[in-house]
Amino acid sequence: MKVAVVTGTARTAGIGHAICSTLLSKGLAVIGFDALPIESSSLLPTQYPDRFRSRTCRVDSDPINLRNNLLSALEELGEKNVSVVVNNAGISSPFMPDDEEAAVDDSADGGSGNRSEEKELLRLQRRLEQYDDYIRNNLRSAFMVTEVCKPFFPPPFIQEIHRSSSSSSSNNNNNNNNNPLAKTTTIHRPMASIIHISSTRAHSSEFGPPHAQEGYASAKSGMIGLTHSQGQALAGRARVNVILPGWIDTEGEGGYVPSEEDHAWHAAGRVGRPEDVADLVEFLADEERSGFVTCQEFVVDGGVSKRMCYP
Repeated sequence: MKVAVVTGTARTAGIGHAICSTLLSKGLAVIGFDALPIESSSLLPTQYPDRFRSRTCRVDSDPINLRNNLLSALEELGEKNVSVVVNNAGISSPFMPDDEEAAVDDSADGGSGNRSEEKELLRLQRRLEQYDDYIRNNLRSAFMVTEVCKPFFPPPFIQEIHRSSSSSSSNNNNNNNNNPLAKTTTIHRPMASIIHISSTRAHSSEFGPPHAQEGYASAKSGMIGLTHSQGQALAGRARVNVILPGWIDTEGEGGYVPSEEDHAWHAAGRVGRPEDVADLVEFLADEERSGFVTCQEFVVDGGVSKRMCYP
């Protein structure tokens, strides 16, 4: 039985929970990680008691604790390997505007500048803390989870490659005899599949100070670089791809309901659903259908990022 590790799974209206549901429906076992307990409204623990495990555990710090939680979940499932890793956890709000209360205001101390200097230093500290939070939660977590899961990827098998003397020159044969790689190669089948959940904000940002999103955009852009670098570093052992969702409605009950205008803004005629992302994850997790796909980005935004727009 293939096992998938999915992060950011607590909210039933979220993308991570939809990914768990889709993979479980396809017969995979799933271990979900989140800093918060899975919501009580989730049906996954009762629908799939033999194949779903949920762990309340941070995935951006304390890799030993994460590894121990992974080991215990694998033991409960009776499995030893992790075939799919989906890095979805992170801060969902993209905006980190300046704190107006920390803005420079020389008039408050008669223009001496002492108080305004303190406020500016406080503003700088808070801004850097905000930025670091995004990098840790949205980018470092993806790297850490992958590193923790790597030793559990499916083991390889050795395939012998026999070269006949007639297929190459005598000189080449002599070289092959001295080169063990010419006779054997390590093939990982099935390869593991690593899927990072980034955002279209990795490529573009909204205009204006109220929409400042340096931390979120930096982290989501970093996931694209992480994808192609891991894809090359793990070549032959794991395929690595990244999904860039656009507007996906994860509000749930009581949240904002997209208007007709919101839906019409999309070339697809509607705002995205978590299942739109989950379906692509399921495709990328299936080596039979996506075995030649690695180091790639996939945009799921209903066509918005390709829409030419002028003021």
